Amino acid sequence: MMKKYSFIRLTKALALIFLTTACSTSNYEQVIKEELATGKEYKDLIFDMKIGQTQKEFYGACWQLNKDKLVSQGPSNQYVRHVLDSVSPIYQPDNRIEMLFFGLFDDDKIMKGMRFRFSYTAWAPWNESLQPKALQEEIKKMMLELYPGNDFFNLSKEIKDNPISVKIDGNRLITVHVFDNRYVQAYVEDLKAKYND
Repeated sequence: MMKKYSFIRLTKALALIFLTTACSTSNYEQVIKEELATGKEYKDLIFDMKIGQTQKEFYGACWQLNKDKLVSQGPSNQYVRHVLDSVSPIYQPDNRIEMLFFGLFDDDKIMKGMRFRFSYTAWAPWNESLQPKALQEEIKKMMLELYPGNDFFNLSKEIKDNPISVKIDGNRLITVHVFDNRYVQAYVEDLKAKYND
């Protein structure tokens, strides 16, 4: 458990460092200031989970979702797995998508956001329509449906020639980017927690 927790903290720290350096553009910083100044707070994540819940509540919710056959254990026991398909209660894409997710927790084991990793279940290197660039656009569409408000915009910095897209609404920051030749990674985070750490 200690290794997993350290991995989560390291991922969060690296994401914060990366976003702070990658997003030094005045536009990004200006949007953050303006959105935080609205005082609007968004806590909803997925499956009725919320920012501010405890790690114990997160595990309890996942246990119940597993019992209800909505999720299963993800790879390396580092994620929870849900398939987005025509009967998914979260989002119904045209092509089935594997969604891996796990809470982001602070030192007090309070959830401050969630990290995601997505891939098409029918992905293959030769299947051009199911590559991560197309998937990134699909995930942005899903995030806009789940978390309405402002639109995404791209940062000036890219990862391996792929854009980093962000969406900021009040205290909520959503980041979506291509992770590798198969996966798209996303974060939904509480800006207040990020800037107060």
